Amino acid sequence: MLRALKLNISKFLVPFFEMGAKAISFIVIVLLTRIISVEDYGIYSFSIAIASWFTIFADLGVSWFTFNNAIKKDSSLLDLSINSRLFQSLVVLFIVPLFFVGTSNSFWITFLVTFFFLNTGFVKFIQIIFRGLEQSKNDIILASSEPIARLILMLVLYIFDIEISLLGICIGFSLIGLVLTIIFFVINLRKLNFKLFIPPFNDYVPLLGKTKYYFLYQVFQVGIGRMDIFFLEKYLDFKQVAYFSSAYNFYSAATLFLMAFITVNLKPLFYRVKLKHFLIFLALNLIMIAIYVMYLKDLYTVIYPIDYKPGAMILAILCLALPFYAAYQLKLLHNNYNNKTLQTVVAFGAVFCLKALTYFVLTAKSLYFAAVIFSTFEIITFLLIFGIHKLRTHNEGTADK
Repeated sequence: MLRALKLNISKFLVPFFEMGAKAISFIVIVLLTRIISVEDYGIYSFSIAIASWFTIFADLGVSWFTFNNAIKKDSSLLDLSINSRLFQSLVVLFIVPLFFVGTSNSFWITFLVTFFFLNTGFVKFIQIIFRGLEQSKNDIILASSEPIARLILMLVLYIFDIEISLLGICIGFSLIGLVLTIIFFVINLRKLNFKLFIPPFNDYVPLLGKTKYYFLYQVFQVGIGRMDIFFLEKYLDFKQVAYFSSAYNFYSAATLFLMAFITVNLKPLFYRVKLKHFLIFLALNLIMIAIYVMYLKDLYTVIYPIDYKPGAMILAILCLALPFYAAYQLKLLHNNYNNKTLQTVVAFGAVFCLKALTYFVLTAKSLYFAAVIFSTFEIITFLLIFGIHKLRTHNEGTADK
């Protein structure tokens, strides 16, 4: 009984530690905006958008497949999955330079950001394995360590007013990511009785066959989430990218908290969450946005430098999507659990194509346009995922009759 109590306490704490880790990461970004120029922060944000795509190909759907198996307490493919994820990360790391031949500055920034993402992505992969296995103590440690290390670096740079370029900061982040990955790799994987090996071809190919739908919906999901950055850079400039990204950091912190809460309470949420809970969340979210717009908007330029003021209203628009994001994430995890990942792929694929077409036809005329597009398509994703589910349920019911 005591063990069960500790487990429940850990489950309760994980979202708050995740939120605390994101809060630390957010402080890191705030310090970064005070150390480098608005244009450089726009370049950094654009590099993150590119790195996000490379990280998908380092994963190929293995992470969510492994998480789904961990929830089911199926460890038969655990070693193969971890080794495959590690192998894919190394392959992507060597492929990245090929995309930036002849553009040395862009190459180094993007390469280092990608290298950092590959390291933190692998740690996140280990983290969600422990989360699926309901070992929340490890989850908390993995979530907190890297943001704290980056915060220490940024505080030293800021307090002592050390002049440093964006490239130098990216090198620092990359070294932190590498050191922590090695430490976590050695310590935590022992707890999983992990054995390091090169994935055998005859086992690796069937694994990718099982992860293909997870990979496809990750491609579409990241594309949907990062597309706005690419089109802002294409039609406007890096300053607009910086303003949008500053607001997106707030939004991302909220989504990370919601995802942590969902993933540590997954099975109970599958059966307890009803439409009324979504409507209550939606109403509370609208009230909070209204309070922010009327009374708290000026806090934005207390946290960020005054140059980032255009991001204040962008944040309010982005946050309109929060309840819809939480609802469709829970639904897609339920689809994964029931081996219905293809439904998610179809929904995300349709939204990705429609959103890209919208940007090509209308162009990103302003920050507000991009923010409205972002929230609108999060709502469309919600409607499509649940719509496909209802249609399938109706068709299956009709077939049974």
